Amino acid sequence: MPLAEGAAAGRPARAEWQGLPAGRAANLAPRLLDEVELKAWARLRRMRGPGEQRALLLALLLTPGSARERQAFVEECHGVMTAEGGRRLVQTLPAAARLSALEAVLAQCAESPLAERQALLMAVRRVMCADGRVRPLDRLALLLVRHRFNGPAPLHRGGARDAGELAGLPLAMRQAIAGLSAYLARLVPAADPHAVVGAAGAAWHRAVVLSVWGPAPHPPACQVPAPDALVKGLRTLQTLDWMRRPMLARAWVEAAQPGVDLSLDGAEALRLACGLLDTPMPPELARHFNQLPDHG
Repeated sequence: MPLAEGAAAGRPARAEWQGLPAGRAANLAPRLLDEVELKAWARLRRMRGPGEQRALLLALLLTPGSARERQAFVEECHGVMTAEGGRRLVQTLPAAARLSALEAVLAQCAESPLAERQALLMAVRRVMCADGRVRPLDRLALLLVRHRFNGPAPLHRGGARDAGELAGLPLAMRQAIAGLSAYLARLVPAADPHAVVGAAGAAWHRAVVLSVWGPAPHPPACQVPAPDALVKGLRTLQTLDWMRRPMLARAWVEAAQPGVDLSLDGAEALRLACGLLDTPMPPELARHFNQLPDHG
């Protein structure tokens, strides 16, 4: 069955997992975890036995309601006695905490030997592809898993002339920003069920591009890159100097703010993009997520 991407098809908005209307969860200040959720996270953090971190990573990446992905999860976790219990604990976490949990588990898995990381990356791909579709958030998450497993890349510090605004970047770098932003526009500020990129996403993309294009002519249109082109553009952006990475993250967030609701999926897409560039989230984005306590 050929793989296909869909902005929203087949994947319930994650805001709805906890009974919140899609598109409104991100308007709420993230609440603190309640006692049940805190206990669930504490138990998850203690699951570090053979195969348990693998099971937790796969559980955090499952598409809700996908029977095929669930079956692939069962097969990949065969012999891990706590896998199903861990999956249920993951479901206890609020939607706005799941990326925080994913990043914590990824940090543990990234310390595994190379052969284990390679096998886990293959398992992640198999589970994500089990239903024949790789959704935009899935692809970003898969890229983040691979990025973390490859280990930290040396940051380009840049020189004196690199310290300017984004509009001073070389054309190839600005084109890479436009391409990644077009991919993010599938979800930011919110996915459109009737189009690959809706009107709000296209407007957001234009605002981002204009902020990095400056007075240069012919800013690019919102053209969603193919998967190979997305990866190529990311590799270019991962050479961006460390001073400009937070500028780009802020440009993404500021373009989404004026009177437009940022959905939880949109916030997750931006958080994943920040992770792929090894840059911290702006505070305005971080507030959309629950930060989980470290239970050691």
